[in-house]
Amino acid sequence: MLKKKLAAYADEISVAPGDTIRFMASVDDDLSSYTATIVRLLSGDDQPGGPGYRDTVLDVPANGGHAARHQPTWPGAYGVVGHDKAFDKLESFSLQCLFWPTTPERPWKSIVSKFDESNEFGWGLFTNGDGHACFFVGDGNDHRTAHAVAPEPLIARQWYLLTGSYDTEAKELKVVQRMIHPVPTIPARSEATATAPEIGDIHNREAAFMVGAYNNQAESGTWFPGGHVNGKIERPVLINRVLDDDESDELLTGAIPKKLAKGTVLAWDFSQEIGSDRLVDISGNKLDGEAVNLPIRAVRGHNWDATEFNWTKAPEQWGAMHFVEDAIYDCGWRPDFEVTIPESAKSGLYAAKLEADDSAPEFVPFVVRPPAGRTTAQLCVLVPTASYLAYANLDEQIASAEYDFQFNRSPRLGPDDIYQQEHPEIGVSMYGLHADDTGPHYSSRLRPIANLSPTHNSLWQMSADMHLIAWLEHEGIAYDMVSDEDLDREGADLLRQWSCVMTMSHPEYYSTRMLDGIQDYTRQGGRLMYMGGNGFYWRVAFRDDKPGVMEMRRAEDGSRSWIAEPGEYHMSFTGELGGLWWRGGRTPQSVVGVGFIAQGFDWSSPYRRQPDSYDPRAAWIFDGLADDELIGDFGLLGDGAAGWELDCADPLRGTPPHALVLASSFDHSDTVLMVNEELGHMHPMIYGSLQPRVHADMVFFETGNGGAIFSTGSIAWVSALPCKNFDNNVATITRNVIKRFCDATPF
Repeated sequence: MLKKKLAAYADEISVAPGDTIRFMASVDDDLSSYTATIVRLLSGDDQPGGPGYRDTVLDVPANGGHAARHQPTWPGAYGVVGHDKAFDKLESFSLQCLFWPTTPERPWKSIVSKFDESNEFGWGLFTNGDGHACFFVGDGNDHRTAHAVAPEPLIARQWYLLTGSYDTEAKELKVVQRMIHPVPTIPARSEATATAPEIGDIHNREAAFMVGAYNNQAESGTWFPGGHVNGKIERPVLINRVLDDDESDELLTGAIPKKLAKGTVLAWDFSQEIGSDRLVDISGNKLDGEAVNLPIRAVRGHNWDATEFNWTKAPEQWGAMHFVEDAIYDCGWRPDFEVTIPESAKSGLYAAKLEADDSAPEFVPFVVRPPAGRTTAQLCVLVPTASYLAYANLDEQIASAEYDFQFNRSPRLGPDDIYQQEHPEIGVSMYGLHADDTGPHYSSRLRPIANLSPTHNSLWQMSADMHLIAWLEHEGIAYDMVSDEDLDREGADLLRQWSCVMTMSHPEYYSTRMLDGIQDYTRQGGRLMYMGGNGFYWRVAFRDDKPGVMEMRRAEDGSRSWIAEPGEYHMSFTGELGGLWWRGGRTPQSVVGVGFIAQGFDWSSPYRRQPDSYDPRAAWIFDGLADDELIGDFGLLGDGAAGWELDCADPLRGTPPHALVLASSFDHSDTVLMVNEELGHMHPMIYGSLQPRVHADMVFFETGNGGAIFSTGSIAWVSALPCKNFDNNVATITRNVIKRFCDATPF
């Protein structure tokens, strides 16, 4: 197996003919060049039994050789404002903030500082590597430094008020640590002082003021952040005087008191403009900062009293930001090449294919949508790029190990997975955990995504969706293609251009605007083919002013890899309640007739026709099949068409009363487990009584204005399409539905 030595990403996920897309690449040090080819992806699964890899080359000038370079990535969330003349007034001063550490034992991390680590010049509040808070000063000369260390260690997940002060005349520094919510046997207040008689001027007039990190410089002079801390920080204040405890308390919330206003240099109030990257300075000096790499906003502050759970109604109780050392939004790499999509380019799924000697190839996929206001087919395939973002850089080693334990499998890691293991700086998926075990609330596509590959061996998300594309190409069925981001931006106005819209295997993550667009489209007469399982499940949000990033909160319920903190269920981007769409009052069953019921990853099962399949309203779906023919007793995912994640009809959850259950799967193993939101309580006998509910339902029903919906209820459905050289009954049913759904005759 070749090792992958290069990685890349693009600045766009969906482009139209005439648009330009830029590609950023980085290579390991032993590569000097690589070849780029822009290809239209036709088939991806090159594993034994799969339909093989196929593409066609798009003729563009960027195709060919490119000089390679290594480009560094600096992960870690922080807030920053550059040096300003307001800082020049500092003499004796105090620096304070509220701090809720999650990994206080980590070596030397910056909580709040104006400090350059490369020459130890400046000052700041830090954790000292032994679990203690300290106030540190240095004059940048021969590493002359001093620090005062609070005697009581910080306790993880407890709120503290930290104050560091420096008396210029006395050359004395002090740190004060106070617990906001004291507990018995632990001193509520601790302090320490130190003298620094030989320290010179500690005011670094080049270093930026930073929260959650400090300044650093490489030997080349390149600036980069370092010393990232893990935990919540609230209300950092810098004031030109030494504070006592009462004055510190007065600066915790609200406006700056008049008696302290004159000397206040900076005071960031994170409870303001929570949906943005702006860090609002209320000192009057207009030293607004910028949040970098998506520190988590809309998180509980020190004063949350549990009387309100929606931050938009009492933002002053959500005045904290959660910083983590491995957060990433944009790697910030320089572009290597760009491509202007030719006017003749056919709509579809494309990729920049990067190849180098002794390296596995790198794919950077993107959608080419049709020109605005024009279509080239009656069928539109909706690419679930929101779900791709949620799973971006899923740790396949952990996932495979889990499946190995649960289903007696051996992990299968490919070059993409190994690259990800060797390059943790490209960030985690929404199914992983940050370095402090915090759940990732945000995911970005402006970074390499190891598992966003048409040939990834997991056959999950894009690599499974390539089975659908391979079948469409084999059948010669014309289709256009758009992305979730297009749908979020344009809604039903985008979709109504096509007679039929088809999802791919796993459209799990949906924003409000996306769901509105789907439902408005079907109510207005559009036809929707839901070709997967566990769709329309989690609510997410995008930011119009920040391309390529998505937010999600794993709140209240659902099959969750982590659980949001109480009071942190509402998304920072929009203020909407996160979590399951079911909990938001819009169940998948009410949208497409079926909803998530079970998951399991050992083997898949076939469907058996139900009496509704003979109803004249839907009998045409089974043209070409025998009455007693099993459907999908084959497949590339578990040897069946019903598997991995299953959806079933349920009138109690919103399946329309006129919906027809056409076929249902059966004979699932005991490792196909019901989703936990369906279990009211745990009891030794409960699962056996619910086992009959573990199945996928194929459903059809009509919508308003002559529209209709067809749902397969299974992730594995599309992976059965290529079987038997594409000649099978799953393909026949899918073909029948496409043909009828593209027919303008109203239902």
